[in-house]
Amino acid sequence: MLVPMRVDYGVRALVYLAQGDSDQFISTSAIARAQHIPEPYLLRICSELQKSGLIDSRRGPQGGHRLAKSADDISVSDVVNSVEYSLAPVDCVEEPEGCRLSGACSQRELWSDVEKMLLEHLSKVRIAELLSQQMEMASGASFRVDF
Repeated sequence: MLVPMRVDYGVRALVYLAQGDSDQFISTSAIARAQHIPEPYLLRICSELQKSGLIDSRRGPQGGHRLAKSADDISVSDVVNSVEYSLAPVDCVEEPEGCRLSGACSQRELWSDVEKMLLEHLSKVRIAELLSQQMEMASGASFRVDF
């Protein structure tokens, strides 16, 4: 199962915003450049994150984006719910009427359970935790072991 790029980009953008001053707006282009996200795509993702109340956005020369709440209060599942709405590993979980076997398919419930477990785990992972892990990894990046 692949995590949709919209979710990955949304999480990366929020972790990047969490690094900055909570009062400072960071431009879309700065986020896109730093996180290697296509800017037009990031604009659409930021629009969804704003509609969900995860970020504040402002237009203009001093505009950009900032977290609307503490990074401790934003979970990865919040991002999923904002930009993707589903992590179903197969289409029939979200659209059972599109499958001829849906009424008698034991796999549909299995995949539905997988999605529920994944979303439950992601609801426990906070943007602040990811930022902390990233900072820890970055500080140790200069350490190298050759085998």
